[in-house]
Amino acid sequence: MAERGPGRQPDDDRADDDLTARTAPNGGTHGGPESGPADGQESSQESSQETSSESISESGSGAGPGEDTGEDTGAATGCGTDPDDRAAARATDPLTRVVSAISRAGLDPDPAEIADALWLARWSRPTARPDPETLVGPHSGSPGAGVEYPRAHRPDGTDGAGTRLVPPAQPPPVHVPPEDRVISLYPGEGYPGQVGSTPAGAALGVAVPEAGTLPQLLELQSALRPLQRYRSPARPLRVELDESATAERAARAGGLLLPVFRPASHGDAAMQLLMDTSSSMFVWERMLRELSSVFERLGAFHEVHVRYLHATPDGTLGVSGRFDPEPASLRSAEQLSDPTGRRITLMVSDCAGPLWRSGQAHRLLHRLSRHGPVGVLQPLPARLWSRTLLPVSYGVLHRAEGMLLASPLRFSPGATGVPAAPDALPVPVLPPTAAALGAWARLLAGMGAGEVPAAVGWVRADQPAVRVRPRRATVPVPALVRRFRAAASPAAAQLAVYLAAAPLFLPVIQLVQRTMLPDSGPAELAEVLLSGLVVRKSGDDQRWYHFAPGVRDALLGPLGVDEARLVLKHCSEYVEQRFGKSGPNFPALAITQLAEGPGDPTADAAVRSAVQHAARGFGPDGAGSGSGAGRGGEDGTITESRQPFAEVAARVLERFMPLPDDGTAPSPYSDPYEAVQSSTVVQRARDLADRFTAEGMVQNLLDAVAMLRRAAAEERVRGLDPELWTELAQQLLRLWRLRGGTDLLGEAREAAETAAAHHSSLPARAVRARVLQATAQELAAIGDNRGALELLQRADREFTAVCAAPGLDSAKQLDATLERVAVLEEQWAISGDTALLQETVGTLEAVADSWSPQRPRPSELSLALGRALLRLADAAGSRERKQTYAQQAGRSYAGALIALRREQAAPEAVTAATLSLVDAELLSGGRLVEAQRLVDRALGETRDRLQRAAILARAGRIRVARHAEGGPPGELEAAAGRFEEACRLTPRDRTEYRDLVAEWGAALLARSELPGGWTFVNRAVLVLRDCRMETPESDPQQPERLLMLGRALILRYRAEQELVDLREAEQVLGLAAQGADGADLAARIWFELGESHRLVPQHSRRPERLDQAAEAYRKAAAAASDAARSSAEPEPMVRLAARAHHWRGDAYETARRPRAAVDAYRAALRQWRQLPDDGGEEGRDTGARLDALTS
Repeated sequence: MAERGPGRQPDDDRADDDLTARTAPNGGTHGGPESGPADGQESSQESSQETSSESISESGSGAGPGEDTGEDTGAATGCGTDPDDRAAARATDPLTRVVSAISRAGLDPDPAEIADALWLARWSRPTARPDPETLVGPHSGSPGAGVEYPRAHRPDGTDGAGTRLVPPAQPPPVHVPPEDRVISLYPGEGYPGQVGSTPAGAALGVAVPEAGTLPQLLELQSALRPLQRYRSPARPLRVELDESATAERAARAGGLLLPVFRPASHGDAAMQLLMDTSSSMFVWERMLRELSSVFERLGAFHEVHVRYLHATPDGTLGVSGRFDPEPASLRSAEQLSDPTGRRITLMVSDCAGPLWRSGQAHRLLHRLSRHGPVGVLQPLPARLWSRTLLPVSYGVLHRAEGMLLASPLRFSPGATGVPAAPDALPVPVLPPTAAALGAWARLLAGMGAGEVPAAVGWVRADQPAVRVRPRRATVPVPALVRRFRAAASPAAAQLAVYLAAAPLFLPVIQLVQRTMLPDSGPAELAEVLLSGLVVRKSGDDQRWYHFAPGVRDALLGPLGVDEARLVLKHCSEYVEQRFGKSGPNFPALAITQLAEGPGDPTADAAVRSAVQHAARGFGPDGAGSGSGAGRGGEDGTITESRQPFAEVAARVLERFMPLPDDGTAPSPYSDPYEAVQSSTVVQRARDLADRFTAEGMVQNLLDAVAMLRRAAAEERVRGLDPELWTELAQQLLRLWRLRGGTDLLGEAREAAETAAAHHSSLPARAVRARVLQATAQELAAIGDNRGALELLQRADREFTAVCAAPGLDSAKQLDATLERVAVLEEQWAISGDTALLQETVGTLEAVADSWSPQRPRPSELSLALGRALLRLADAAGSRERKQTYAQQAGRSYAGALIALRREQAAPEAVTAATLSLVDAELLSGGRLVEAQRLVDRALGETRDRLQRAAILARAGRIRVARHAEGGPPGELEAAAGRFEEACRLTPRDRTEYRDLVAEWGAALLARSELPGGWTFVNRAVLVLRDCRMETPESDPQQPERLLMLGRALILRYRAEQELVDLREAEQVLGLAAQGADGADLAARIWFELGESHRLVPQHSRRPERLDQAAEAYRKAAAAASDAARSSAEPEPMVRLAARAHHWRGDAYETARRPRAAVDAYRAALRQWRQLPDDGGEEGRDTGARLDALTS
C-alpha cells in the first residue's frame, strides 16, 4: 500500500475498507476466517454439490471462461432484491465500471492494488489532454469533486504502442422498461447477432451447481485445525491487552491504571497457495479454490494468497492471479518470498509441466524453503510419484531441536531413499487427503508425535533442466485398456467405466465422480486423465476431453444397466440445470428406454433414431445443429451444447439395446426371462457367460444366473435336467467368486447336489467338486482347518472319479487332473503333509507318461509338475533330496518354457516360468552360470517394473549363492545392490516389498559380519529397521527379521560402543523371542539375546545382567538340542548348543560362580564331542577353561 499523502482524511481509510469488501470476490488477500476467497476464486461449499458463479448477460449470453466480471457475485445471488434493480445499480456505479474496465483490459490487480490506484488517482493529474466529450462524470476534474477517468489520446483506445488502456466501445444497450425486461438464465437464447458480445460487466451472477473435487471437506478442515496454533518465528504484528497483568500492576500502583500489553502472535501467519499452469493442471484448479476456502475458514491466517506460476516466453518465471492471464499482468516471482518467515507455502502441482522440466519450480521451492515452511500437494497417486520430475524419498519428518514452535522440519531418510545432493533441501510431498495434511499441520504447529512417516522431494538452488523424452508409439486400444485396468486402483478403474456413460466435460466429470464414487478423490481422477485413455480436445476451452478411438466402447463393457441409468440421471439433471427444460434432454430419453425396456418397436426405434441423429449433429428434421464438443461462438471459442450428451446417450443405448439391421425390433438379449426350452436357456446362459469373460460386464453374468434360476424354478420335476442344474451351479459359483456371500455359495452347493444326483453326469460331479473346494476355502479363511480338509478330501474323490471316467478325451482329462492337483495342493497348504505333494507329482507324471508322443505336451502340465517338485524341494529335510527335487523341477520348467514359446504365450507367462526355473537352479546348486544367463535374458526382454523387480531379486540371490560357494565378499555387496534396485521398482504397499527389504538387509548383515564389514553395518541397521516397519506384527516372518535387526545392532555396538544400540537390541530380541515358532529359530534368538545381556555389564556393572545372560544361553542350548534331535542335519544346532553352554559358563565365571561355570563348560564339552572335529579351536578353549576351574 502506498504511503499516505498530505491531507488524506480518516474517511479514506473507511473508503478503502469498503472497497476491499466490495472487491473481495476478485481480490487476492483476505483477513480472518470469515473472509472470502482469494484472487478471483469462489468459495467452495462443504456439501458434495458445490456452486460456482457464472456470469449470464441480461441478453442471455454467458461470459467467457476465465473472465472476471469485477462484481460481487455473492450479492448478485442474494435474496430479497430485484435482479433488475441490482443490474441498474451496477450500471450507474462508477467504481464497478472502473474495476470491470481494468479486468477487461487484461490487468489482474488485487483489492489492495485497486485501492492504491484509486487513492493515487486523487492526487495525480493525467498527462494526456482530456477530451470533454469522453469524460466519465458530470464534472471536469477538481480533486475531491468527483473521480474522472479520461480515455486514451488515440481514438482506437491504445497508447500508440499496442497497449490497450480502455476496453473497446460497446454498442449502446437497448432500453427496455424494467417491468418488461426478461433475463434468460440459459446460454444461446439472447438477441439475434448478440451472442458473446455482451460485456462481462453487465452480467448477472447466478449459482450453477458444480461438484467438488475434494471429498469430505469437513474432515479436511478439522485435520488442518492444528494450524491455528502455528507461530511463525517473526515478531508479532499486534499486541493485546493482558488483563491479569494490568490488574496486578494497577493493584500494586495504588489504583493507578497502567495497561500491560502482550504480543498477539495468533493469526499472524499467511498462507500462500501456488499452482503451476501446465496444461495438465487445469483440472485441479477447482481443488485449489476449495483448498483456499478451507484455509480461509480455519481462522489461522491473516491472509490467504492464491497465485499461479507461468513459464514466460523469455524463460523466466511469471506470477499472476489467474490460470490464463494476459501477458501484461504477469509479475516477478520475487514477490512470493517473505523474509520475515510468516508465510507458509503450499504448491499444488503434478510435477510434470514445463516449470519442472526447466528446473524453475525446483529453484523457486528451494528459495522459499529458506524463509518458511513449504510443501507440495501432489494430486497424482503415490505410486506415480517416482515417475514425475520431483521423485520422492521415504523416511520420517521431525522438528529440529529448539525451543521455538516454528522450528524448521528435518528429514531422516529411510533405507530406500534417493541420495540427496549436498545443497538440496527436502520439501514434503503430500497427497490431498485429510490424514496427510493433518499430520503435516500437526508437525508445523509442534503437536503430536515427534516423527511422522513422510515422502519428500529434494530441490536445489541450481536445479538443471531435463531433456524432454520422445513420445511413445501408439498403443492398441485393447492393450491400452488392459494396461490401465492392471495398474489402476479399483476406484479409478470404476470411475473410468462410469465416465464412459457421460460427456467428458470437466464439471460433468467431477459431478459423476462425486455422486458415483463419493469417497474417491483427486488421485483417482488423475489416474484416469493420465492413463492415455482420454485426450484433451483442441480449442480454447480446456474443460473438454474425449476418449481415444475405441476406448469408450471397451469401457462400456463392464458397465451394468443400473449403473448406466444412474450416471445418465446425473447427466440429465445437469442438462436441465444448464440448459433449462425447454429443449430435448437426451440422457432422460435414454433413461426411459433403459428403465422401461422394449415396448412398441416402432416407437423405440423412433426415439433411438432421434438420439442418434442428434449425436451426429442433426435434429430430427434434418437441420444442422453443430458438431464437436460444443457450439462455436462468434469469437471462435467452443461453448457448451447438448450435442455431447446426445452422443453419449446414443452410445449407451447401442450398448444395452442394440437395434438389428432393420431397426424395427429389440435385441434378443433384451429379455433374459423369456420362456424357452431348457437346452436353449443353457446355451443362451453360456453365451452370456462368454460375453462376461470377454468383456468383463457383470450384468451379463447376472442375466445368465437369473435366466437359469427361472428355468430351474419352472421344472415340473426338480432335477430332471442335470445340464440345467450343472450350469446354474457353475454360474452361481462364478458370481460368488466376484461378490462373495454365503447365500450364493449355499445356493450353488444345493444346485450342484441336485445335478450330481445323476451319477452318470461327469460335468455335474466336476461342478460339485468345485463347489466343495470353494466351501473349503471359506472354512479355511475363518480358521476351521479340520472342516476344510474334510471338504477338500470329498472334492478330491469327485475329481478322481471324473479323471478315471472311460472315454474322456485327453484335453478334458488334463483339465480335470489340473483341478484335482489344485485341491491336493490346498490340502498340503493346510496340513503340511508332503505325502500330498508326492501324490500330486505321481498324478502329473502319470498323465505326462500317457501323453501321445505325436502331440506336443501342453505348458500347463509341465508348469504344474515343476511347481509341485519345487515345493517338495523346499520342504525336503536333507540337502541331497532337496537338490534331487530341484533338478527335476528345473527340467520340468525348461520344458514348460519351450511349450510356452511354441504356444506364443504372453510375455508375462514366459517371464514367470523363467523365474521359477531360476529358483529351481538356485536350489539344485552348481548351476549358477545357467541361472545368471536366464536372469540376463529375462532382464533384456521385460519392461514391466514389478517383473523387473522379481528378476533383480533372483540376480541378488545368485550373488548370495556365489558367496556361499566360496566367492569373495564383493558378491554380497553386489547382491545388496541388486536387492536395492528391486526395492526401488516395487511399491511399498505390496507384500513383495517387505520380502525384498528383508533379503537386502540379510545381504548387508552377512557382509557386515565379514572382515572390513563395519562400513556396511549402519546401512544394514537402516534397512532392517525399514523391514521391521513394513512387516506386520502378525506376519510369521517377523521374529526372523527382528533377529536380524538385533544381530545388526549388536555388530554396530561392537564397532562404535554406543550403549543405545545394545538397549535397542535387547528390546528387539525380546519381542522376537515372544513370537518365535520352532526350536531352530528360538535357539538362535535366545543366543543373541544372551549376547546382548552379557555385553551390558561392561557399562552398567550390574551383576543381575549376567544372570539374565546365563538364563538366555540356557534356553538357547535347550532349544538347539531339541532342534538337533528332529533335524535331518543336526550338526549346526549341535554346534549352537555347545556355544550357548560355553558362553553360559563364561557368564557364570564373570559373576564369580565357579561351580555353575564348571557345569556349563562340561555341558558344552559334551556337545563339542558330538561334532566330527570335537569343536576345533572352540572346543579346545572350552576344555582349557574347565581345566583352569577344576585344577
